[in-house]
Amino acid sequence: MRCPFCGNDNIPGVELCESCGSELAGLDIPEADSGFAGRLMSDSLGDLELTPKAEVAPDATAAEAIERMRRERHGCVQVVDDGRLVGIFTERDVLARLVRTGLDPSTTPVSQVMTPGPTTLTSHDPPAFAIHRMVSQGFRHLPIVDGGELRGSISVRNLLRYIHSEILGASAG
Repeated sequence: MRCPFCGNDNIPGVELCESCGSELAGLDIPEADSGFAGRLMSDSLGDLELTPKAEVAPDATAAEAIERMRRERHGCVQVVDDGRLVGIFTERDVLARLVRTGLDPSTTPVSQVMTPGPTTLTSHDPPAFAIHRMVSQGFRHLPIVDGGELRGSISVRNLLRYIHSEILGASAG
């Protein structure tokens, strides 16, 4: 770490500058800036417009789940059993687990083709967490759960809309 007082290049983690003896403890802790990166870490997902929850039961057919996605214009539905999130069924599941395998959507239960035990976030998590999870794990949708209660989901589209309007200050249109 470079001493801000004398410019000496010190070993990372030292508490005092080896050259001038100035206090260095805590100076190497990163701080969020007030710009784009700062907003991604300081705002919360609860500040964003979430996709309203669209639930289906595990015994619903894949066709019923797809119709719900189409009707509500969502890229996913959450599979809920007795008030508990047990899976997520997405457009990707339709293609990879239903169409590719030749299963009949009108007779296949959604529980057979959903992604079980989905990764979730809370409304208190920052947008940066959602972006990281989506990029690192290849997701386009993440359910938002607070205290065991499903609040909705966050999608790539929600995040882009937030960045466009809230951070870049552009109006939709």
